Amino acid sequence: MGVRPAAAPRRTAQVTEETRDLVLAAAEVEFAERGFATARLSDIAERVGITRAAVIYHFHDKAALYSAVLEASFGPLGEKIQALATEPGSSIERLERVIRAWFNYASDRPTLGRLFIREFAATGGPLRPEVEVLTAPMYAALVGTIDQGQRDKEFREVDSIHVANILSGVTIWLTGGADPMGGGEESRTDRLARYRDELAGVARYLLGTPSEDEKPEQP
Repeated sequence: MGVRPAAAPRRTAQVTEETRDLVLAAAEVEFAERGFATARLSDIAERVGITRAAVIYHFHDKAALYSAVLEASFGPLGEKIQALATEPGSSIERLERVIRAWFNYASDRPTLGRLFIREFAATGGPLRPEVEVLTAPMYAALVGTIDQGQRDKEFREVDSIHVANILSGVTIWLTGGADPMGGGEESRTDRLARYRDELAGVARYLLGTPSEDEKPEQP
């Protein structure tokens, strides 16, 4: 009688990690669609094709799963924005890099904006600590870039928080809300790319910085 060989530990670990990633992806969609309060672990499990107990095996409870979703969603963006905000260049160059990177990331991951919208709707005010700790650094980088431009006399004197709220709010809504209206035959991807470029122009307008086309020609 033959003896069945034991499963290879490496393969088992790989399957476990793959299942965890699938749970995270399904949970991100579920939380974005329903919010934390009404999302259910059983529905998340159904999306993946596993049991609720299997979800709990990977994540202790719904709160732990939500925290992991937030980290997976916002963590890479926060790191990217903080890095771009410290790269060489003028303040407007750094600001436009931040705007485009944030908009591109959120366009490719529309659940990000929806998670934001759900959070604001649920709290009606300040974000929950687990959300604040992830979003505060990238928001601070945005505000800090505007403040630096004002100190360097590159931007006109405005309320940097007010401008940051406009830029971030528009990004969240356009990338995470309903599909942008209008555009005729234009695809959603092309329309969002156009909005991204126009948002950079809005930033220049608010900060009193002319675009390259608007700069006077040198004699």
